[in-house]
Amino acid sequence: MDYTAYGEPVMVKLLKTYIRGFDEEIGGGIPLGHVVLVTGSPGTMKSTLAYNILYNAVKRDKMSSLYISLEQSSRSLLFQMVRCGMKETFGDDLLIVDLAKIRKQLDEARDKPWLEILRKHIQYIIAKNRYQIIVIDSLPVLEILTRMENKRTQFFHFFEWLRDLKLTSFIITEISDDPTILRDEEFLADGVIYLSMKQVGEIDIHRRIRCIKMRGMDHSTSQFTLEFKKNEFRVTRAI
Repeated sequence: MDYTAYGEPVMVKLLKTYIRGFDEEIGGGIPLGHVVLVTGSPGTMKSTLAYNILYNAVKRDKMSSLYISLEQSSRSLLFQMVRCGMKETFGDDLLIVDLAKIRKQLDEARDKPWLEILRKHIQYIIAKNRYQIIVIDSLPVLEILTRMENKRTQFFHFFEWLRDLKLTSFIITEISDDPTILRDEEFLADGVIYLSMKQVGEIDIHRRIRCIKMRGMDHSTSQFTLEFKKNEFRVTRAI
């Protein structure tokens, strides 16, 4: 999809989120090459939403995708996604690499920093299969595994490395329910999609989604109610 940003003759290719009603609110989609944070509190379906983007990108747009799971095994993640209706498999076109697979690389290179090993492993996979989209799940686990001493500097270099890959990248992270506090990774990212839980009335809890940031796009910053029904995400105006 082509997009002319702010009326200027600059054509931007966009990646759809395939969240019904949400792409229109962020200007049509996410500019290719962006590094986007998918952030929020536990239980807000961050991983499912990110996988949903990859699943539909492969199925509908023939865009090969890579999911790096540092929290769940590939089997556990696939079980979760099949339960959500994403049952098709696409072979290497939608590849899940979990921590167990990466640890094999660690065993072969114990003298090298963990983050360097991870980067080289990802670069090898991308070079072999020419992936266009990548998800890294999640940033807090990456921090623990790499034992970051200077988090701000290492985050800066990591985000720049992702941009140099020339992919569209999604990084899943977890924060509290206070979206007013900006963290280093949110300044560094090109986009921030924030998911939260909101009590409505005395007993109902609604999931909410908000695009806090999307560089180069004239996007809405409003909150929307996020629903997952009939195997698809969709948004409605928040009550």
